[in-house]
This record gives sequence, C-alpha cells and structure tokens, in this order.
Amino acid sequence: MICPYCGKEMKKGVLAGSVHSLAWKEGDKGPGAIEMIAGIGRLSAAKFKLTHLTMDSYFCKSCKKLIIDTDIH
Repeated sequence: MICPYCGKEMKKGVLAGSVHSLAWKEGDKGPGAIEMIAGIGRLSAAKFKLTHLTMDSYFCKSCKKLIIDTDIH
C-alpha cells in the first residue's frame, strides 16, 4: 500500500492491544506476550481501556502514520 500522506511504501502488519499495551508488528501475526511486555512496537499515543484487540493495518515508517480499515456496524 502507498502512503496517502507522503507517497512512500507502507508495511502491512497487525495492531494488537491489551490492558497494559498497544503495539504494532509487521507481518500477519501480532506481537507476542514477550514483545508486548518488552514494549517492542509500542504505540506511545495509545490510551488504554479494559479491552483486547487485533486489527490488520498499514504503517508508514517515514511519516509515522498508521492506517486501519474499518467495518463499523
């Protein structure tokens, strides 16, 4: 996917979260427990609630944008 903000290639990955952390990891699998505890891929702008999530997403390393497709009912 091409970044709509800067025009560079974006990386496909998984956004995953829990009560303690929200992180992004390139590829088809989200960050594991060790990566979450270590803070690898952690999103510093995240606000946490008592939920868990995983979502496919695209990340632009150049401009630090994350794009998530939604299907809201």
